[in-house]
Amino acid sequence: MIRKAGVHDLDSIMAILKVLGTSEKNPTQGFMMNDYTVNEDLHRQKYERDLKTLTYTYVYEEDAVVKGFLIAYRKDEWLKEVPSWEEDIFWHPGFNRQNLKDFVLINQTGMFPGLTGKGIGSSLYKALFHDLAQAGIFNIFAETIIAPTPNFASLHFRIKQKYSLAGVRYEEYNGTIFTTLVYHKRI
Repeated sequence: MIRKAGVHDLDSIMAILKVLGTSEKNPTQGFMMNDYTVNEDLHRQKYERDLKTLTYTYVYEEDAVVKGFLIAYRKDEWLKEVPSWEEDIFWHPGFNRQNLKDFVLINQTGMFPGLTGKGIGSSLYKALFHDLAQAGIFNIFAETIIAPTPNFASLHFRIKQKYSLAGVRYEEYNGTIFTTLVYHKRI
């Protein structure tokens, strides 16, 4: 079952984050850039705020256990978080910048290891797409890390979901430069 996420899901989401976001980055299972096993209180505060304020947060629940989640930001929410995001991207020459007028950026999709490829991510996206269509938002962006360790699970999902490459962005995090591909999809 897919449902909107709330603050009551914080412990479940943190459990998934602590499995996917460690110092070890597994390119085939998927991973998070942050290491959620350190500074947990700081991460909990951020996710609690997100679950209280963001419009597009979802969980996949089975047998009363949250097994996956999706967190997306509306354009205004994302640009508060990363004000220079649009300027930081090296846009693909064929990308139509008109798609930046109104969009949602999918910040994170995660599920417990062993559950990828079972339709959970697609189900979460389907719920998001339904809500976006009702809100009149048709442009979606998502980023996938390709260096220093490529996230093959995320790349495969972008291909499966028929995203188009829109640009490349570099981001410094804890002294490491991460290279991310910025993907776009119009629903």
